[in-house]
Amino acid sequence: MRKYVPMILAGLGALLVAAPAWAQTPAGQASTSGGMGVATWVAITSGFSMAIASAGCGYAQGKATAAACEGLARNPGARPGIQFALILALVLIESMALYTFAIIFAKVTIPS
Repeated sequence: MRKYVPMILAGLGALLVAAPAWAQTPAGQASTSGGMGVATWVAITSGFSMAIASAGCGYAQGKATAAACEGLARNPGARPGIQFALILALVLIESMALYTFAIIFAKVTIPS
């Protein structure tokens, strides 16, 4: 327990120091975002998040397909069960990318 105390105190200190970073700028003052508006940052981060989600989905679908092919090679008699599990897994994996896309689309197109 003693070894966690410095780590917890450091985490709390970091949270206390970071709090002013999220403070709202007073009315009439210029933003410190370097001339880029919030909409620009939303578009940039949306692109990165979609790229990360697509990469994760592509990797997961490749692993699932490889595992299904290996399972079919070892036991061809289990084809219906493996095929059902593969299709279900691919649908769930792809839904993650579609949910990410829907959230990004809503965030970028609907002004807040």
